[in-house]
Parts: sequence; structure tokens; C-alpha cells
Amino acid sequence: MENKIGEATDDKKQSKIEDYLTGPRKKRKNYVILATGENFDQELGQAMESYVRKNYPQLSVSKPGSPQDLTRQFGRNISLLAIDDNFDDIHVVLGLVKALKEKRRNETIPVLFLTRNSSNLISLYHNELLQYHETDEYIFYPGITRTRVFSKIKNGIEEQNKHKNRRYSVFIPITFYHLTLDQMVEGQIVDLSLHGAVLEADKDIIFKDGDQVRINIPVGDNLDQKLGDFVKVSGRVRRVFISGSKISLSFEHMTNNQMISLGRYLTSLVGAQLQKQGQKLKHAMANTNKQES
Repeated sequence: MENKIGEATDDKKQSKIEDYLTGPRKKRKNYVILATGENFDQELGQAMESYVRKNYPQLSVSKPGSPQDLTRQFGRNISLLAIDDNFDDIHVVLGLVKALKEKRRNETIPVLFLTRNSSNLISLYHNELLQYHETDEYIFYPGITRTRVFSKIKNGIEEQNKHKNRRYSVFIPITFYHLTLDQMVEGQIVDLSLHGAVLEADKDIIFKDGDQVRINIPVGDNLDQKLGDFVKVSGRVRRVFISGSKISLSFEHMTNNQMISLGRYLTSLVGAQLQKQGQKLKHAMANTNKQES
């Protein structure tokens, strides 16, 4: 009798194990972590939490009270970490973010820094976390509208802090003169329009808002030689990305000739891009037709 009871118990345990292995696994929650310090704007913090709960009901919100609490959450599915750079000492904060990035190196976890001192944050981030700048963002929050803060949160959750480009995506190696540093620097333009550009410097330098540069854009291969090999324009830094070495700038004091040359250059670039896209589409359609036949 005892053997039958034991066998029945074993069968029940085995059945539970099989159900666990073959049945649907419980889906893990995804979290937005809001790590703010004691001196953070409490009303803004509550508004951020309300925004996430209202607009992303599928996500859970976590508010760690200390670095230790935050560290214990590094194993969770994290859709966004929004962290006040005064959550603790700034070096501790950056160390926490670095530890998270290294622990989850095969995943993309966007980080939004909330700061009262953007120049200090950018300088330290450049030295300690530069390799992660494509998925991290910051916002100087004192006096800023809540709508702009919510926009940053939205971009972090939905786009993993990827920037929506309003310019033409390009890759143009250039040299430019940095007036503040009084030196020539090499880099590349990665987005371009008639009125501005996004530029990355090769040299290990950190830009500041308002810095002025003079750029030599090589146009000789795309335009009539009569217009010259370069369009030389002056620019002013309007936004410094968290890497410190990547900037968005506006062109200043452009002449009619510069506008005409740059406009023709952009037209040439866009035409070449459309032609390449058309060739790729034709190639893909040809392969599809071959497979169907």
C-alpha cells in the first residue's frame, strides 16, 4: 500500500515537472527604473512616474532608494533607466551605469541621465562611458517643460534613445577649425542639411554649447569644378551629445554662393542615394522572381 502511495506521489511530481518544462513560461516583467536622489525635484519625479504608468501600462515602475537597491535590480528586464546624476556621488552613479552595461553587454539598455550640471556630466561620461553613447542620453531638467522630459522618456522606451534625424544621413570625412581650441581637427559629418549638420570629431575633444567651428565640406567629386573643391562654412554648436565629441550645429552667415553650392551638393548626394536604393530594389525583385520561377 505504501509503495502505491509513494509511486502516486512520484508520478504527481513528475507530471508537475513535465508541465513546467512543456507549458508556457511566465513572462518576465519589463521595468522603467526611476533612480532619483533626495534633492531631485519631487513634483517632476511624481510626474515622470505618472507619465510612465499612464502611457505604458504594460511596464512596471521601480524607484530604488539607494545604489544597493539599484544594483539588486540589474537582473531585471529594463526598458529604461532614468537616473539623477545626484542619486549618489557622480562617480558612483557612472560606476553603477558602467556595471549595468558590462553585466548586460549583449543587450541594449538605454539610460537617461537627469542633470543640473550638463557640462560636468558630459566631461566625466566622455572619460568613463564613451563607448555606450549611442544608447544613452541626458537632459538638463531645471526649468525645463515636463513635455520635453516626457519626450526624452518616450524616446528612451520606444527608440532606445536613437535620434530621429531631420537631415540627410551621410558620411563625409572633413577637417574643421575649432576656434576655441585654435586648431584643426579631423572628423566626419553624419547628417547634413542646408542649415546645419551633425558632426563627430575623431580627436578626443569635448565640445561646449556655443563653440564656433569652420568646416571644409569636400564637394569637388559631386559638383562642377568651377564651384571649387570645398564649401567653407562657419557653424555654431547648438547641442552637445552625451559623448562630448558629437555635436549638432547650425551654419552661420552663409552667402548666396555657399547656399547654392551646398544645395547642389545635397541634391547630388540625395540623387546618388536614391539611385543606389533603386538598384537594390531591382536586385531584390530579380532574386524574388528567380526563386518563384
